[in-house]
Amino acid sequence: MRNLPRISILVLGLAGLLAASSIAASAPTLERSQDWLKPAVDKRHKEVYDGLWKREVSPENKRWARRVSECESGRNPDILGAGGRYRGAFQFSEGTWKNAPQSPGGDPIAYSYRTQAFVAVRLRGRDGDGHWPNCA
Repeated sequence: MRNLPRISILVLGLAGLLAASSIAASAPTLERSQDWLKPAVDKRHKEVYDGLWKREVSPENKRWARRVSECESGRNPDILGAGGRYRGAFQFSEGTWKNAPQSPGGDPIAYSYRTQAFVAVRLRGRDGDGHWPNCA
């Protein structure tokens, strides 16, 4: 009978933990909402996108990219804005990055400035300057 209070406390403690974990599982968390944030695993992307940048981006678009990225991030491809909601030199949101033409996916900050710039130029070509209302 002396162990009964200990067992009751243990059972209540476990029930509390289970309840807390089910609440936490149903609540959106930073980790879950940012599952797309993964490092680039294939370093060949840099060579591919550097080549595309050199061959397929006009001098005018390269100037545009420099100007916009300077305004958005100081040309920092690793910068986070709004608590991590916007990422990279062009401050891409998750949806914009994932749906941009020729985006490699994953997290923009896992890629070089030229990769981000190439995607931004392609996105501008498809959608115009609306993704960068304060800088374009």
